[in-house]
Amino acid sequence: MIRMNDNKPLTLYVVSDSLGEPGEVLAKAGRGHFEDSIEDVKVFSFVHEKREIDQILAEAKGKNALLVCTITTPELLKCVKERAKEKQVPVYDVLDPFLDELRILTGVKPNLDPFSRSKLDEDYFKKVEAIEFAVKYDDGKRMDHLNKADIILLGVSRTSKTPISVYLANNNFKVANIPVMPEVEPPRELFEISSQKIFGLILNPNKLVSIREERLKTMKLTGDSNYASLKRVEYELDKAQELFDKLGCTVIDVTSKAIEEIANFILATIMRR
Repeated sequence: MIRMNDNKPLTLYVVSDSLGEPGEVLAKAGRGHFEDSIEDVKVFSFVHEKREIDQILAEAKGKNALLVCTITTPELLKCVKERAKEKQVPVYDVLDPFLDELRILTGVKPNLDPFSRSKLDEDYFKKVEAIEFAVKYDDGKRMDHLNKADIILLGVSRTSKTPISVYLANNNFKVANIPVMPEVEPPRELFEISSQKIFGLILNPNKLVSIREERLKTMKLTGDSNYASLKRVEYELDKAQELFDKLGCTVIDVTSKAIEEIANFILATIMRR
């Protein structure tokens, strides 16, 4: 076994012949348990050439490093292990033991060709498409073709619509988020779409006032502004609730909730339908 240098923080090198997401998730989870001892996680995706492996190992050799490997191509995996041993860089093979256990349990030989994993490619392009959709339909930039969205978020200003949209997009869901303003009529198409894909976001009025005040400070806006007044905020929230009632959509109180918690609630609600 190659021993690590106890005096240097560790760098994890995730090396994959595909996206490398399993290795990245594992490496980052490990880093969370050893925050003071692991300084970085570097991800190298779609590694298919031996020269690429040599370049990665050349960098890793100069550091206190561990290669977290999710390569499935047998020849390439063998090359990684042999050359890492020569460079005295330790390797943790994520997939090989797991695939071997599955082979024993199923009696089926695993498919080791990364290019044949069309599902992985499909998921990757779905994610890219979902992120592009979220950018186009952020904060009411576009109101056309709302029926193409998997999820529609409605809410007054500063109710976390954009960060929730981004989180959901990273889970392959196309999300449109639309600001609710009393002076602006909501798009008619909202009333033609299933209410099951629409979610209204509300927030405690006092909390929303505080958030808006901080927003004004950040923008260095001074003078009188009813944007952060309690009266205006309560008025906006009341009008938003009236719209949500008309649409018959699910309403979520996002006060003191993390983005992940809100997004996971939305996903769980959709899955139950």
